[in-house]
Amino acid sequence: MIGQQQDFYRRVSQQIRDGQPQEAAAALRDWLRAQPADEIGKSLLGSALMRCGDTEAALAVFAQASEDHPQSFAAFGDLGFAHFGLGDNAAAIAAFERAVQLNVNFYPGWCHLHSLYFRIDQLDRARTAFAAAERCDPHGAHFAQIQAAMQQQRFAEAERLCMSLLERQPGYPRAAYTLAQLASQVGAFEEASRILTLALSRYPVDVSLRTALVVSYEEAGRYPEAAAEARTIVKIKSDTAAPWLILGRVLGHCGSYEECLNAYERALALAESGLEKGNAQLLRGHVLKILGRHDEAVSAYRSSIEQVPHNGAGWWGLADMKTYRFGDEEMAALRELLSSDGARPEQRSQGAFALGKAHEDSGEYPQAFHWYSEGNALRTNTDFDAQKHWAGIRTIAEVFDERLLARRADPAASGPVPIFIVGLPRSGSTLIEQILASHSQIEGTMELATLPNLVRRITIDGGRNGGRKGGEKRGEKGAPYPQSMALFSEAELAAYGQTYLDDTAIYRSGRRFFIDKLPTNFDKVGLIHQILPQAIVIDARRHPLDCGFSCFKQHFAAGHAFSYSLRNIADYYNAYLYLMDHWDRVLPGKVLCVRYEHLIRDTEAMVSRLLQHCGLPFEEDCLRFFENRRSVRTASSEQVRQPIYQSALAHWKNFETELAPLVEALGESTLARFGD
Repeated sequence: MIGQQQDFYRRVSQQIRDGQPQEAAAALRDWLRAQPADEIGKSLLGSALMRCGDTEAALAVFAQASEDHPQSFAAFGDLGFAHFGLGDNAAAIAAFERAVQLNVNFYPGWCHLHSLYFRIDQLDRARTAFAAAERCDPHGAHFAQIQAAMQQQRFAEAERLCMSLLERQPGYPRAAYTLAQLASQVGAFEEASRILTLALSRYPVDVSLRTALVVSYEEAGRYPEAAAEARTIVKIKSDTAAPWLILGRVLGHCGSYEECLNAYERALALAESGLEKGNAQLLRGHVLKILGRHDEAVSAYRSSIEQVPHNGAGWWGLADMKTYRFGDEEMAALRELLSSDGARPEQRSQGAFALGKAHEDSGEYPQAFHWYSEGNALRTNTDFDAQKHWAGIRTIAEVFDERLLARRADPAASGPVPIFIVGLPRSGSTLIEQILASHSQIEGTMELATLPNLVRRITIDGGRNGGRKGGEKRGEKGAPYPQSMALFSEAELAAYGQTYLDDTAIYRSGRRFFIDKLPTNFDKVGLIHQILPQAIVIDARRHPLDCGFSCFKQHFAAGHAFSYSLRNIADYYNAYLYLMDHWDRVLPGKVLCVRYEHLIRDTEAMVSRLLQHCGLPFEEDCLRFFENRRSVRTASSEQVRQPIYQSALAHWKNFETELAPLVEALGESTLARFGD
């Protein structure tokens, strides 16, 4: 009899899986007439009816089963699933609560229960139920296989195992997290977001999943979505510092600095360890500096240094304010940090940059250069390849010729006009932005990652099918960026331009013009011209020795890998000049080159020229830019809040001997262009 039962269960279960629930339901009804007390048969009948779409009938079967078998956790679990399917949260919760009471290790019951609690905003209960689910997780052994594959870098196998586990347990957090991680490793951030979003629909209280989703949105440049998820993390777990730090970080990306500061204040209030407090103070210092609250920023950085041993980041925060001057005791503390074996290389690097700044302010130039060199030598992410960079620059120049650039977006995107300020870091771009942002019709924003993120999307689109041209599909294999730009139609180019304007809306408040001052966009002038023909482009250019040395002595938080070596700086600068010369040839008049030295020496004339290039009337406020209290998120934030000063002109001559390698690498022809 038992064997006959098992065969029957297997047969009807297969029918349900094969999409034949009606046949299974008919067979089960016949079976139950002969076996009315069969609990498994009732469960299978309810499942078949659910597959048929007859949830009401399934609910009646499950309700009867729970009455007939009041000690069966499975019967109440089935009843909970039916109520869940009908959207009756209260009844589903009651059924699942009874199921887990009968069997504390009923994993699906705890999973659904925590999701339901979250749905009705009972977060304490949701967290408790999720913790219970984790304690009785039956998939640990399967996930151990995934972990082993990941550790041994057998990523294809890990992906297959994740997919298999997710088929058995849809949304399973550990598998979803790993699969999203694999997607992110190859730059498929949208796919990572999709995987995580699906998992969170079933496991909404899993903070690790939601944190990973925040990161994937940030990587894709989708900051409003990242902020929404970060707010949910805080809602789920508001009693510890970490969620507030996540929220603060994302709000900083959004340019919401007051809210960002509030989040860091909450993190500081909740911080328990000295490390947490020091980190929160460090981040507070960064935001206070952006907001122009100098004294408070200094206090925050000092507090961070007091809380965390070997805190090179705190010392560099003070130095990076540019106007801060170190005392003898502080310089002694920096030397102690740099001689400590317990300090990590990155912290020692930032400390070295800070000590270099202290010596430079004291006029001790050889010592300053020594410590700047030490700071650069300690950087760990120095993976700049000059040959590869030059190859990319030459490819851009070859692809974006006059013929390609004649094809532009049609119709042009609707919205405010972007003003792109491009060039090298430390070239005066922040000063230009501050001047322009003091005009009544121009809005300053920040160094936006929007255009590089759009290039990533264009690269994906171009690789799929090369876009369309004239309404016809191109080759199936498509083309890489920038070659793919020849394959997109005028309408597609317009759509990309509109996407850029839509994605930057979060940073704007409604003026006719807005500024995007990401310096590295100098290699995207051709793209800008194609998708945003109405855009204005300004090249912020500074003498290569002043600009190059200023990069060399700056500890950049991320990117700019070229800046850690004088020879790499020279290669990068020469490649930049090469490409800007190309844009001037193929797009004459498109880019206004503003020499930093000219702007300093004849400010009013250069401001007039800037505004004329933008098609705007002169306004006196542009000359009083230092009175503009807007937030400034660059290393020059303190400097642009002062009137024009000339002390930075030809400052490189104080280091003329030390900079001989930079002079040699730049070459006579480059330096001859700056003979004035």
